[in-house]
Amino acid sequence: MTAEGAKEFEALEAQAAAIMTLFAAKGYVRVAPAFIQPASLFLDRIGEKLRARTYIFSDPNGQELCLRPDLTLPVARVFLERGAAEGVSKFCYNGPAFRIQAKPERLRTREFRQAGIEYYGARGIDADLEVMALTLDAVRSCGVLDFTIRVGHIGLVRALLNALDMPQRWRDRLARAFRRQAFAQELEILSRSQADRAPALPETALSEDGFLAHLDAKAVPFIGLRRPTEIVKRLQHKAADVQEPPLSAETVRLARDYLGTRGDVDTALDRIASLAAEASLDLGPVMDDARALLDGIKKLAGCAPVVFEADFGRHFEYYTGMVFRIDAAGVERQIAGGGRYDGLIHALSGGACDVPAVGAAIHTERLLVAASGR
Repeated sequence: MTAEGAKEFEALEAQAAAIMTLFAAKGYVRVAPAFIQPASLFLDRIGEKLRARTYIFSDPNGQELCLRPDLTLPVARVFLERGAAEGVSKFCYNGPAFRIQAKPERLRTREFRQAGIEYYGARGIDADLEVMALTLDAVRSCGVLDFTIRVGHIGLVRALLNALDMPQRWRDRLARAFRRQAFAQELEILSRSQADRAPALPETALSEDGFLAHLDAKAVPFIGLRRPTEIVKRLQHKAADVQEPPLSAETVRLARDYLGTRGDVDTALDRIASLAAEASLDLGPVMDDARALLDGIKKLAGCAPVVFEADFGRHFEYYTGMVFRIDAAGVERQIAGGGRYDGLIHALSGGACDVPAVGAAIHTERLLVAASGR
């Protein structure tokens, strides 16, 4: 390690120690999840798209393992193994995560460090605001004062989709695709005629055995990252889609108008309320909760800008409510982000434990760059 590298490492360690001290002072218990995790933990919860960015390998018994690409799920495992029994609801962590990067950059590396907090068991906006406040305290305590908070709300998206006329399968599909370009692409596909949505394979290929037999008959090798089971499931959904009429032009327009809503919090939420009223849609209490939450975030932000972006959704599929990211001046990529994910513990426990959660992670290397101005 060069002298400059050693100096940067020491600064990173000192910064992390200060952040962990801050978290611990607020009642968050430090944990250190294993670096090596079951690959299914991430692929089942986040989706097979993550496989291409995850370091996956098999042990001698054939079990698929991975280097953790994220710490939220490993910490959730700690909660299920320990916290739920001991009554611990608040955890903090600091350590590396690993992701394959096609083109590694200085602030987007294969190995990167995160410091974060996870708060289990509390519904409502108070827990959301606590996590946001503590994240902002950590950022500011490290000397970063020039930043912008970008927020979205997955709960509002789901409320909108639930109010629109479409099969539940399509609501789930659009919710999973809720990232700017992906959502727009799915809208376009679901607005096509039934013939244009027909699967290209024969009905006999719509089972795993039939699908593999079809490949054999065509002398096509099975090469790719997705498992046959997942491919067949998608083909079955496409076959079912043929029986459904396309989304109406009004539904597509409304969804696109929602997607394009962004700006200061009050103006953006007023626009969403107007869209819902024009279409006679009831978004229920989610709108009131979003207003109260975002008003609280504005107060915590102080002079920092808070921008609401209706099409902002985090890449991981387990978020259910507020999502946010913090962008610092002079740093291209976010220095922190998080949100609410009420369904994760229920899913990880196989339905045995239904516990809401909210959390945040700080990219400490990026935070150090923002603090040093280099």
